[in-house]
Amino acid sequence: HPDYAIMTNVDFDHPDYFKDLADVKDSFETYGRQVKKGLFAWGEDKSLRDLNVDVPVYYYGTAPDDDFRAANIVRTPDGSTYDAYYKDQKLGTFTIHLYGEHSVLNSLAVVAVAYMEKIDLEKIKAELANFSGVKRRFAEEDIADMKVIDDYAHHPSEIKATIDAARQKFPQKKLVVVFQPHTYSRLAAYLTEFGQSLSR
Repeated sequence: HPDYAIMTNVDFDHPDYFKDLADVKDSFETYGRQVKKGLFAWGEDKSLRDLNVDVPVYYYGTAPDDDFRAANIVRTPDGSTYDAYYKDQKLGTFTIHLYGEHSVLNSLAVVAVAYMEKIDLEKIKAELANFSGVKRRFAEEDIADMKVIDDYAHHPSEIKATIDAARQKFPQKKLVVVFQPHTYSRLAAYLTEFGQSLSR
């Protein structure tokens, strides 16, 4: 029973366990009902907008109607910088040395939780600026004259996010994507979507 939870999106995944998107959403709602203080949900996800839970839901994203909003986003090969707002109140300017729109959104969710818990946002700003990511996500390795990125992206939306991140960090490089299917059931369920994600 956590105080807060961050829900980044609801996608139909694990087709060997869940029967459809409604089944996945139901599991998110079951989890959400165990949260004690509040949920932070990505505002552009329709399923998250429809959550039926017993605590306040704070939406984060880039849209004007999100409770917590990233604005003035600047994405470069060095990372991203953005202004964070709660409603009309500017909380500060944050810099992350991570890549892709999803990294901006994930860090904004962290800022939102910290704000609600009255944690010093200057400390959060410093920690985000020093955070280098987690294992199996956009792990870089130099092999010969190539930069190899290893990422555990195993869902079409994750592949799309990883490609977006690679294009941000290496805008002048040719991008070659090698995809290893994770399970037969996931590949069969998303064959068209995998093709669309990989063709970007």
